Amino acid sequence: MTDRKRTTAIQVRVTEQEKRKLERQAKRCGLSLSGYLRRVGAGNPATAFPRQRFQTLYQQVNVLRDNLATQPMEQTAAQLNELAGEILTAYTSEGTDDGGN
Repeated sequence: MTDRKRTTAIQVRVTEQEKRKLERQAKRCGLSLSGYLRRVGAGNPATAFPRQRFQTLYQQVNVLRDNLATQPMEQTAAQLNELAGEILTAYTSEGTDDGGN
């Protein structure tokens, strides 16, 4: 984020239903409504945050942590490398939306 301050407002009239839809879309992308509207208004993609995929990856990290003391270091290193690749793939994937509505 730059140090510039946003001082100019743009008012847009929408229906209550449209507002709810925009808020849901912003939330799925991990953005505020203003951030979401700025991004799509500038023609940039606003992709949904793949919550379920990251939940699964988080659980895999916890399993690795729990197994640190009981499995060989080479096995842990190989699993960490694989997991790092999966995290990078999930992070850089665009258009993934497994968050429902």
